Amino acid sequence: MPHPQLPAVRAPQVHTCGDRRRLEFQPGMIQSEMLLSRPDHLLLRYARAMMCFTLFVPRPRHILMVGLGGGSLLKFCHRHLPEARITVLELRADVIALREQFMLPPDDARLRIIETDAVSYIRQHPGCADVLLLDGYDETGLPPALGSARFYADCLRALL
Repeated sequence: MPHPQLPAVRAPQVHTCGDRRRLEFQPGMIQSEMLLSRPDHLLLRYARAMMCFTLFVPRPRHILMVGLGGGSLLKFCHRHLPEARITVLELRADVIALREQFMLPPDDARLRIIETDAVSYIRQHPGCADVLLLDGYDETGLPPALGSARFYADCLRALL
């Protein structure tokens, strides 16, 4: 039974309509969306905007991502940045369990999806990446732990 003062965590919902599949934590709040016919295409504007990092780091060696969602950023980076290693930190096992539904590539020498708390992981891994993508939203928005000054200081230390 959940703690009475803590909000219940909603299970992620997957909806498919024609060629589109989306992930939602609350009805109508799209966390991720993909085209089944083009699974590594960035459909949502904010995901395309996040890729602007390539203007500054066109050939990243190691991309660290906070939040998996439907894996749009992961799939895009995996396809279009073949030299980069990619590590994804995801807190929720139920989101990782949707991996096949969102056509994510399997873990290998280039890709790892880790079920972990990003705050702790990033604090314990200084100098681990040259790109850090923060996309760790839940059903209420950005969790407070991912918006703290200490977390952002740890993020800075995590960058090479």
